[in-house]
Order: sequence, then structure tokens, then C-alpha cells
Amino acid sequence: MISVNEKSVRIAEQIVADPEAYKAKVHRIRGAYIIDCGVEADGGWESARMVTEILFGGLNQISYGIFPERIGNVYYNCVNVFSDYTVLQQAACNISGWELRPGKYAPVLAGPGRTLARKPGDWLEVYSDYQDRYTKAVLTVEKGSIMSEDEVQDLIDAVGIDPQNLYIILAASGSTVCSVEVAARILEQTLHRLREEGFNLDSIVEAHGFCVIPPVAKDDLIAMGRVNDVLMYGGQSTYTVDCEDSEIEAVIDKITCDKSPVYGTMFKEIYQQYGCDFYQVPMQTYSPAKVVIINQRTGRVFTAGEFNLEVLAQSFSCTK
Repeated sequence: MISVNEKSVRIAEQIVADPEAYKAKVHRIRGAYIIDCGVEADGGWESARMVTEILFGGLNQISYGIFPERIGNVYYNCVNVFSDYTVLQQAACNISGWELRPGKYAPVLAGPGRTLARKPGDWLEVYSDYQDRYTKAVLTVEKGSIMSEDEVQDLIDAVGIDPQNLYIILAASGSTVCSVEVAARILEQTLHRLREEGFNLDSIVEAHGFCVIPPVAKDDLIAMGRVNDVLMYGGQSTYTVDCEDSEIEAVIDKITCDKSPVYGTMFKEIYQQYGCDFYQVPMQTYSPAKVVIINQRTGRVFTAGEFNLEVLAQSFSCTK
């Protein structure tokens, strides 16, 4: 069986072995490795690539390119992503929002380490019964400060391994690493919508896509808004599947962001409108801008959605 932690730990260990090369800093807290890739350290393009590959379970490489459309008369970089084990990579490693316990430390938490920490009620179980048995693990935390000892202990307890075998990667919302790895969630953004609309995830063969990388802003609210805006208005996912055309036709026009009742508004404003509570925002908002589904059984190609360059330009120029 594939171990996503075994493959991802190899990448994390490269950063630990030479943090300066990756513009990172390494701390030891409660015995665990805390890898700062965008809090006190700057992080950079290479560390962003490596962290994103960790969030893909170490199974696929990612690359950079140029987004094909100008936004506010500027060409921005994009991240190109590929996923051969789509449900495993996106649902088990890349999807964010893992909450250890209600009312306690609940950061934007992801990474393959969650596959060692299968908890009753964790929504990962609706996707897969996969559980990794490796003795080392990697987690990522979107956070604007270095973790406290108690926060680290929470993660050690949850994963249940020797602390010296746990690697926790930190990056603030306003960092290059976070900008890249969130944009790379364009495939995950599509996967959860397919599941919610009743599509059979077992028919997925592979997925690939691209998403514009937003300009970094140190203000957490602006940065958080931009990284969500690029998924909603500036990313395309392509899924290859093997099923009946009717199964695709039943969902293709429901899973893009233009079906959201708040479509056309910057996410920062949507977030504030719903009391700064992610869970109150309409579900359809957490959808990709564009989706392509290729049915290898019939050869047909289905498309939905569109880029919204106007909202992206507004988001990228917003400074307050």
C-alpha cells in the first residue's frame, strides 16, 4: 500500500537538512520539527513547490507557469497541478479545515499526517477508509505566528507518533508558500463539490489543473480573501473519468462557482457578510471557476464555468 507520509516526509527532510536554501527556519518544540516556511522566515518559490507536493502526498510534482489571461493588465504566475490518486491526495492530504476538537485550537490544518489520526466523525471517512501506518508524519498549518508548546502537543497527541518523527510546516496566509499551496487546491475544490452533488468518485481516473497565484499581502484578511478568490474566479480543474455520460450531465452545471448566490463578490466581503464564519458561507461558493470533465469511456468533453477577471483585478488591487 502507498504511504503518503513516507513519500512526504522525504520532502520535508530535505528542507530540514538545508533550511537556508529554502528560505526556511527550523525549530524544535516538544521534540517535533516545526518548519517555518512563511511566518518569521520568508519562504520562497522552491519551498512553496515542495510544500504543495507534500500536500499531494508526495505522489506528483507540481510546476509553475503563466496564467493565460491578463488581470488588471498584468500577467501573473500560475501553479500547474497533477493528481494520479485524486481521492487519496485531495481528500486525505490536501483538503484543509481538519479540526482536532470543537472550541480548542483549530487552525487551517492539512497534510498527510491526518491519515495517521483517523478520528470518529472526521469527514475524511466519507471519502475513503485509507489509513497510513507509517511511523513518521507531516502536517501543514496556516498560521501567522510560531506555534506554542500546547498547540504542538495537541498535534503530537492527535497523530500518536514519537514527536521526533513529526514534521509541522507553518506558513502565514500572507506568504508565497500559502499563496501557492492554496491555489493548488483547485482540484480539491472540485472533488468535494462532485461528492456533494452525488457523483461516483470511484469513476475518477486522474485530475489536473491550474490556478493563478495571487500577489502576497501581509494583511491576513486581504491575503485570505485573495487565496479564496483565485479558486473561485481564476482556476480550472480537469477530471478524467470513466462512467456514463449521463452521470456527468447530472452534475457538470452544478459544481462551478458561478452557481453561488454570492457569485461576483470578493471573498473577503462574502466572509465579512457571513459574520467571519467560513461554515456560514453558501456551499456553492467553495467551487472552482472552471471545470472540464473528460469521459474516457465515450471520448466526450464536458465544460462549465468561466474566469472572472474583473473580480480578480478588484481583489488584487484591494489594500484595505
